[in-house]
Amino acid sequence: MDQHLCQVSFHQLGDATSLPIRILKAAFLVRPVAAIGQNLVQLELTVVNDSVQSDITGKLKVPLPVGATVNKFEFLHADQWYPAVPVEAKAAKEIVYKEREKGRKVAATSQAQGNVFEIEVFPLSYRAPAQCRLWYSCAEASLPFRFGVDTVVETSVDVPEGAPRARTEPGAVVGDCFGARHFVCYLPPLVGGAAEEAVASVPSRLALFWDSSGSSRSANHALRFERLRALARQCPEAKFDVWTFGIGHRREREAASVEEAIAALASVHYDGGTDLTELPRMLDAASAAAAEAVLLFTDGMDNLDRRPLIQRSSPPVHCVLDQPSANAACLGTLCLATGGQLLRGDYLAMLRPQALVTRIETDQSDEEFCDRYDGFQCCPDHRLQLQWPVGEEGLWLCGTRGGVRHIKVEMRAAGGSTKEYSFDLGTATEIGSDAAPLLGYLYARQQYAAVERDGAAMGLDLAAVRAELALRYGFCSPLSSLLMLYEPEQFIQNGIGCPKDHPAFAAWQAAATQALSPPAKGDLGQPKTEAQMQVVVSRLAAALQKYVAEPVPAGEPPVRRRMMMMSPGGGGDERRCAQLRSAPRLGCGSFGRPEAFTDRDSFSDDGDEEDMLGAAPASATMRRQAAAECKESDECDSGSDDDDDDDDETASPAMGMGLTRKAKDSKRGCKSRSCSRDRGAHGEGSGGRGLPRSESGVGVRRDCEAYVQGKEQDYLNALKVALNTGTWFEVYVDLRAKHGSSPSFFLYTSRLVLDHLPRQAELAARICTNCLEVNLQDVQMLRSVGYFLVKAGQMELALAVFDRVEVLAPVEPQSFLDGALVRALFCMKGRFSEASLREAVALSAKVVGSAWARRFDEIEWPALVLLHMLVEIGQKKGLGDLWPLDASFRTPNFSIGLIVWLGWDTDNTDIDLHVVEPSGNEVYYSNKRSKIGGHLSKDFTQGYGPEVYLLKAPPAGTYTVKAKYYSSSQQSALTGATSAVVWSLHGGDDPELNFDTIRLDRNKEMMEVSKVHVAKAACDAEILLKFTDIDGDEIVLKREGSRVNEYVNRKLEIRGMKKFFIDSKHRVYQDDTGHGKFRADEDLAALVAKRDRLLGRRAGSRLSAAGAPRCETLLTPRCSEMPPQHAARAALLADDALAHDVLVLTLLGSGGCRDEPRSQDEADPFCSQYWSTFGK
Repeated sequence: MDQHLCQVSFHQLGDATSLPIRILKAAFLVRPVAAIGQNLVQLELTVVNDSVQSDITGKLKVPLPVGATVNKFEFLHADQWYPAVPVEAKAAKEIVYKEREKGRKVAATSQAQGNVFEIEVFPLSYRAPAQCRLWYSCAEASLPFRFGVDTVVETSVDVPEGAPRARTEPGAVVGDCFGARHFVCYLPPLVGGAAEEAVASVPSRLALFWDSSGSSRSANHALRFERLRALARQCPEAKFDVWTFGIGHRREREAASVEEAIAALASVHYDGGTDLTELPRMLDAASAAAAEAVLLFTDGMDNLDRRPLIQRSSPPVHCVLDQPSANAACLGTLCLATGGQLLRGDYLAMLRPQALVTRIETDQSDEEFCDRYDGFQCCPDHRLQLQWPVGEEGLWLCGTRGGVRHIKVEMRAAGGSTKEYSFDLGTATEIGSDAAPLLGYLYARQQYAAVERDGAAMGLDLAAVRAELALRYGFCSPLSSLLMLYEPEQFIQNGIGCPKDHPAFAAWQAAATQALSPPAKGDLGQPKTEAQMQVVVSRLAAALQKYVAEPVPAGEPPVRRRMMMMSPGGGGDERRCAQLRSAPRLGCGSFGRPEAFTDRDSFSDDGDEEDMLGAAPASATMRRQAAAECKESDECDSGSDDDDDDDDETASPAMGMGLTRKAKDSKRGCKSRSCSRDRGAHGEGSGGRGLPRSESGVGVRRDCEAYVQGKEQDYLNALKVALNTGTWFEVYVDLRAKHGSSPSFFLYTSRLVLDHLPRQAELAARICTNCLEVNLQDVQMLRSVGYFLVKAGQMELALAVFDRVEVLAPVEPQSFLDGALVRALFCMKGRFSEASLREAVALSAKVVGSAWARRFDEIEWPALVLLHMLVEIGQKKGLGDLWPLDASFRTPNFSIGLIVWLGWDTDNTDIDLHVVEPSGNEVYYSNKRSKIGGHLSKDFTQGYGPEVYLLKAPPAGTYTVKAKYYSSSQQSALTGATSAVVWSLHGGDDPELNFDTIRLDRNKEMMEVSKVHVAKAACDAEILLKFTDIDGDEIVLKREGSRVNEYVNRKLEIRGMKKFFIDSKHRVYQDDTGHGKFRADEDLAALVAKRDRLLGRRAGSRLSAAGAPRCETLLTPRCSEMPPQHAARAALLADDALAHDVLVLTLLGSGGCRDEPRSQDEADPFCSQYWSTFGK
């Protein structure tokens, strides 16, 4: 069983490789029910946080035996065991997030995917051991776990319930649980005799679907090949089609022999993530190729937990289940829906007809049989005409007994013979109360699988039925989790009933004066109250309306310096630092700020910068004095404590000062030792409200520091050399073997590949998705992967990633903003879809209309900006009913010439947006308004941003966008760094939304992200020919000076283009160096018009009455050398450019026209089309 050992690991939230939580002890108590071959296992874990000297959140990832189900979860608190309560998975995530923000104890167990479960606990205090219990049920008797060398492992086994039986013998047990008397009857698989001899029709064509993702690298391929050969010996005439799939799919071999198929599979390169939604397309292709059956080799673990929708007409899919971590439920559903089998051993079973349960009889009367509420329930349902398959493990017939005593089951064996089993529930083995719940769990699990199978077979979404089953019996599933709450207030405020065996039940029952109700408006993630909408949204909407109406206020624009206000009597550093040290401190887990606090960096529409709470602003003299003192102190001792760069929340006006959040005007803030700010001196407490500073200097709040990966630079340098020498693949495979457990390796490598091989975007994306194989539910890593996929042009996959983030982090506004922005990019990059635009509008409106944690205050401002932008896109497409909010929140005549949006992937992090305008003026946190109307939104110092720069009427020039990693409360060792993402919208008649992302390493203060170029004037705006081809490459033709240059994925590809052909009929194009194909949704007529305008302005051509370029548009001075008959034909083509298949773009400085290709290389479809049109 060594190959099935699963590593149990416990890590700090967000730091899955840096701050491990030790498992001190693991104690197993096994309660076997031998009569039916099932086990109920109790796993008790003792864990300790001895790495972080404060309260943290921990996550425990537990891979259980394949097919296991978590049925119960308990936590030890105040010497009492507290039971968890089953809730919907989405609600559990929301409640855990809210309770953690409030600083209250909470825990939850959820099914990450397949047999991998996850326990989240808050808080784990420093050096305070915590104990939890997990019950799970499974048929496997062994304990396939692997713990650290310092973990104490204990195992005990109760006396088996019932006489031990071989798995080839039937058996029955009964017991009381969940308020009813349950039974389970075991039917063994039919083996030997006719069952072994009967063989179904031998297939002549088999399709092998082979998972080539990174997780399949560890499978026993040699054993698979031997079993394939054994199968082929039984099918000597069979031919094999070999398909591989991961993020994409392709056919490797067609109609091959078994040895040819094995040779193809032996050469498979395992890399990237798993996308099970590729299966329907592969099945369609296999059906078209007349495949009679499919063998599927995969663990069934889709990286984004997607399920394939299988058509009824597909061939039977036989799933191979041979990996220690697998989604047996998903694979079993595929088998049941298509008539295939789940293969745990050899593959010969697929050649034999499955044994089927065809009839179940009871001793009920006719009246009782027709009464569905008679107390007897059975799965499979005895009232139906059955064709229920019996797998290799046999079948468990489960239910509630009612008044039934005798059950008779008819099973049809392979070959058509039948066999009957009779069970007497009156004499069945009675099991004790400790193991009895296992019977209820088995019944619920069987019902759940039956509903899942029926839904897949009928194409129906029966998620609600499955969720109700899981909640009724209290087990973990993809739709339900086990939530641990401790106090009566937690149950009441979240609208959850308290279990009777919970220590807080009596207090909850006394306090709960009304029926359970869902969370009220105004709670985290819930809709805002009317008062919140008016106070928060109305103010921000009015501010946006005022900015659009008057982007440059009358007089000199205010300059908001974030410096510390001095008292009128001076006081210097000593007074200022004393105030800083006395200011209360709010950590990353705080739910709300004290009423006396606010954020001076929030948007205010008052020109005098009056504080929102009425505090008088700092005078200009006082600001200058503070600036001078900070500048002087910056020249002091350079060896000051690294803590100096930490940020400070605004102080109370009652303190007689308008203290701002950061003093960032100097290079790294005030670094004088006398002005140092001790992060740990701002209060004590747990839950993040006032995290204490440890004696060793280790605290939760950290200034950014150099990220050290050890060999990181070594492998990056090696890859760069290999990319330049053409040996990068071999080097990558070697380095992956050393660094494959580090997500940062794949993130850095994929970025490097995309930079060096921009046309290999799919390859770079595949490398990046290896991160999804490492950790299934890490939100930060999912965001990092999603941002890279957007950069690589893999929009569909990126959207699926952000949709998954929305499910995993439903109480973070960034989850919805990311989804809206990606959909907006879809709509503005030639893939317009009304449905996608409406989804983006709904996501933005949710951010505006929902309540969020206080550290996300004013997140509604960027959401309002985005919402207006989306509605404006819809208006240009003829959609006039998109505005989802009250009309008073809408800005009339909304029009912004330039929007720059900076976000990031790491929570509790401060990254600053800097925009350098053409004049050289830099807009940033201390200079938020510019003379030309530039405006910077609130400086988010926690959370994910975003920070947004607005400029209504941008003057011509280049705008440089920079990002500064200022500080972080959370390390990013999992991904190696923080991803900063910039969305830039250049408005106008033809708005353009661009995206870029950059990895911010800790050793770099400021990094340039992108540049935005604005033309000199609207009438002389640059004419760009821009599109994305079917390879995902973004192609841009752009006039720069006297040349037209071509950019591919924002990198200069051709300087001074000589030709650009567009074949409208075949939807292909060719430039000086290559060719490609247009996407099916690309508007070629518009591209041709833009191309002609680009050349027309270049040559100074006249425009016809219809506005289309005349023939001079297509001809350069060198074209006068063209033979007369060619020039005449070119002129005829140019008169109606859009009606012809081939249009020729020839630019100044080109080699002119010629009568025939100069070499055989030019005789491609593009050149052939050109010469067939113009003739010789």
